[in-house]
Amino acid sequence: MKKALKMTLMVDGKEKTFTERFIPAKRILEALNLISSDPNQLMTDIFEDRVKFLANVFTDKEVTEDLIWEGFNALDFDVQTFNLICEVAGVDPKNVTTEPVKE
Repeated sequence: MKKALKMTLMVDGKEKTFTERFIPAKRILEALNLISSDPNQLMTDIFEDRVKFLANVFTDKEVTEDLIWEGFNALDFDVQTFNLICEVAGVDPKNVTTEPVKE
């Protein structure tokens, strides 16, 4: 059975779930790059990159960067966007190291 990516946003005061059933495999590479972002990168840049990526993954014209910014709760924005990107990449977010690795 084919899996679908689902993103629930607050739209006009109500929760609305957007579903994407087909995501081109090349998006995996983009998602992996977002997951392994530079630890010196500003959080604002990381968040903007995540929102832009998600807006491009969903083909529904209603899903825009503005809708994503307005539709996610700030209190769990980081976790929700990260988990969606991990899902596209096929990576379990629990297995992702977020701290820099010392060599």
